[in-house]
Amino acid sequence: AAPTTGHRRTDHLRTMHLCEVAADFALHVLKPGGHFLAKTFQGGAENELLSLLKQNFRSVHHVKPPASRDESVELYLLAKEFKG
Repeated sequence: AAPTTGHRRTDHLRTMHLCEVAADFALHVLKPGGHFLAKTFQGGAENELLSLLKQNFRSVHHVKPPASRDESVELYLLAKEFKG
């Protein structure tokens, strides 16, 4: 994960960039049926990544673990069953 700066917009954009790079890597190495999980922050720049994941996986969900604080903007993108 990218180190956080405390500036939410900057942290979101930096994290989204890492998620996009990780998703691109996953699309090249995952076998059909594989899964992808990435931690990100809510911030509005995730639509392009969500679209890419929905095209390539059978299901895509936002997941917020119960251990995450209510005020935290962290969430996880879980993409299941890579189409290949």
